[in-house]
Amino acid sequence: MAQLPECPDTLKKIQHHLKIASEHDTKDPVISYWSRLYALQTALTLDKSSKEAKIFLVSLMDWLEKQKIALKDNDMITNETAAQAHFENYAIKLFNLADGMDRQANYNKNIVKLFFTAGLLMDVLSVFGDVSEEITNTQKYAKWKAMYIHNCMKNGETPIPGPPAPGSGEEIGFNFLNQGENNTQLPTNNFTPVPPTEHIYNDYPASKPSEYAQIPNTSMVDITAEIQPTVSGEPILLKDGIQITPAQITKAQKYCKFAASALNYDDVAESITNLQKALKLLTTGED
Repeated sequence: MAQLPECPDTLKKIQHHLKIASEHDTKDPVISYWSRLYALQTALTLDKSSKEAKIFLVSLMDWLEKQKIALKDNDMITNETAAQAHFENYAIKLFNLADGMDRQANYNKNIVKLFFTAGLLMDVLSVFGDVSEEITNTQKYAKWKAMYIHNCMKNGETPIPGPPAPGSGEEIGFNFLNQGENNTQLPTNNFTPVPPTEHIYNDYPASKPSEYAQIPNTSMVDITAEIQPTVSGEPILLKDGIQITPAQITKAQKYCKFAASALNYDDVAESITNLQKALKLLTTGED
């Protein structure tokens, strides 16, 4: 876990992203690293002159530099295309899991955190460049849905699945949270989540940090266990006595995911490179 000073009040806006980073320190260093980098970039726009902020920012920069060196062999740290693919896929899976629970009216303490975390992860995608309109819309919807369900549960009300229906009054809350954004449209009742490795949806700033203070501190371990792919523990024997280990299969899956993501950005050369890596790994057992 990163040893950082307490986040000063002037930088409280980044505390949720720091929390996500902390929760992923050991189980997904890629999520941890880029979430903290996003937090640093945001913090620099908030306060870089006060004594408390300077101490915190220097510590955060130092952690990022050390982590980048420690993970220099990880493609998802050194290759932004790979990192973006990983973030998109992870965020969409969380969103789709939450959206599925919502549409089945399966409300519990996890659904709020799933929606909210998906929205926060979509914030981080801006580190890699312009964010698509689909991601922007999904991000806003995810954060609005988190607040809406949280407030319903807090007030003993039953949430209504899906986007707010016109005339329900809830669209006022959605538009209020998105005020100041251009061309923000209310999702329709046939709002459809995007499949993983394609695209997503945007962001309302979580009005006040205190609004989420009562959200249960649910461990992400149980959540990620539901969405992470599993690979058999037995090596696969190919012809000529070549064995493919579970770790190599997982790496080949990542190469394929990177290839699909690269095509979303018309980067055919990068896609071909990653597909060739996956093919070589699966046919020769060598990277």
